[in-house]
Amino acid sequence: MTRPSQVSDPDAGTPMPADRILPAPVLRLRLAALFAAQLFDYGTFTIMVERHGIRAELNPIVANGFLAFGLPIIALAKLALVVLVGSVIVLLGQDRSASVATTRIATFVTIVAVIGGLVGGISNVNAH
Repeated sequence: MTRPSQVSDPDAGTPMPADRILPAPVLRLRLAALFAAQLFDYGTFTIMVERHGIRAELNPIVANGFLAFGLPIIALAKLALVVLVGSVIVLLGQDRSASVATTRIATFVTIVAVIGGLVGGISNVNAH
């Protein structure tokens, strides 16, 4: 007999966990929040550099990348970050055999990426 939270595997005859797919609106909200936070960071970076110069940037990797390659490398790196983290969120959120821990990891990755973008953007706004 299976519990309501499980379905039976017809081939093996053993119970499997029920699908743990994130609902599409939740997934879209997570991706939109990720994109918005990282775009906020990028936008405030460009304004900060225009007003105060690259010396105001606190991240030495970003500062050196900007000095070596200019603004296009920053945009490319930000795009790569959004694509990579967004892919992780989608893959973890769409795993049909995911455990509760996997869905929590997807939530954690989303929260860390959004907080990172917001902290970066706020530090750019507060640059003197």
